[in-house]
Amino acid sequence: MNSGVQPKNRTKAGGSWQEDYKAKIISPEEAAALINSNDTLFAGGGVNIPKAFSTALGARAHELRNVTILQGFAMALYDYMKPEAKGSFNIETMFVGPLERICMEWGVGSYKPHSFSDLGNVALKAKPNKVCFSATPPDRDGFVNKSCFGSFLPKKECLQPADVVICEINRHLPWCCGDDFRIHISEIDYIIENDNPLFELPEIPITDVENKLAEFIVDLIPDGATIQLGFGGLGNAIGHMLHGKKDLGMHSEVVTPSVTELVKAGVLTCSKKNFYPGKIVTAFAVGTRQFYDDLNRNELFEFKEVHWVNQPMNIAQNDNLISINNTLMMDLTGQAASESIGIKQYSGTGGQVNFNQGAKMSKGGKRILALASTYTDKEGKLKSKILPTLPEGSIVTTTRNEQEYLVTEFGVVNIALDSISTRVKKLISIAHPDFRDELTFQAKKNNWI
Repeated sequence: MNSGVQPKNRTKAGGSWQEDYKAKIISPEEAAALINSNDTLFAGGGVNIPKAFSTALGARAHELRNVTILQGFAMALYDYMKPEAKGSFNIETMFVGPLERICMEWGVGSYKPHSFSDLGNVALKAKPNKVCFSATPPDRDGFVNKSCFGSFLPKKECLQPADVVICEINRHLPWCCGDDFRIHISEIDYIIENDNPLFELPEIPITDVENKLAEFIVDLIPDGATIQLGFGGLGNAIGHMLHGKKDLGMHSEVVTPSVTELVKAGVLTCSKKNFYPGKIVTAFAVGTRQFYDDLNRNELFEFKEVHWVNQPMNIAQNDNLISINNTLMMDLTGQAASESIGIKQYSGTGGQVNFNQGAKMSKGGKRILALASTYTDKEGKLKSKILPTLPEGSIVTTTRNEQEYLVTEFGVVNIALDSISTRVKKLISIAHPDFRDELTFQAKKNNWI
């Protein structure tokens, strides 16, 4: 196993980096053969989980036992993630997407609770002895780029101390500008070449409720502000409605196609930013082929490790930082369950807590948390997402102490530093009208109002 933060002695080979590159090329099957039972493997995330290597590794399930694989937001279901591989492989995920939810239902995956500001420490504690990731082809100086999900592979805490580093080169990956994402060929032990097309996430359809939420949120964003957006229907809706704003900046853990469209429209200029002026600071990217092309070598974007991007003290250095996040449900006192439905892990903490803290410390900052007021259950019945109390086992992501602006399709309230009585009344006012009487009855029963 590795020795924590001590980097391996990987000195540049004699001769050119091109010769070094050629000497390191192996097949996916040869790379998968480097993994042994009881290894801990860091495999990156999203479109950077290496496809050829992962396919070859899954085929070795019958040969291996107790291999721990750390990854996040997978975009393909590999054989090592399936129930028949249980006992051979154990998935520990840094973020929960649709495929991770399936793995957890099968009992072959487990979420690692943390905020993204601690992702470097996640790698240090895990001490992976093997690392495999996808990257761009090298530039003229012999550097590859970790690309869209490079932040799921912390360089200092994960790659440098690993015993074995395997890189799968894929020419379809965009070069995401930023020194944090550059890896020299000399830092890599083995190379696979595999130009598989990237997973594309088309724009998620925007609902009428999301459009209404976006209208309220956009009104809270002044010209010249620095914003943080997530991905999904709400983020897209907000992006489309920001076209009337001027000189916005961005410091956000993820960027999506709505961001590059705002750049093209001249809305997102970063000219008013006081922290990294003229730069969109980010850590992840996911979207369409056109979006990846727009990102490629685009120096307006500064990609950094997510545990740096999401440090509240770094976020707070942006004046007028507007943090915008979603939640799944909320109780009447303001507790937000943003990652689980009861005991079922649905998403992850991600950066919600980080950006909430950073916006709170930012000069002129605002903390905004949005939710649709209702959902429809399996029986087709309308249910409120604002509840007297959260369902048993629900994970509280953002505590009631840290709330400011809360938004539903029925309005906006600011509950920061309000009493229980006052905030309960405010939350009832933005609940769906069909549930306000019942919520009021329950609040009185609990002696809150």
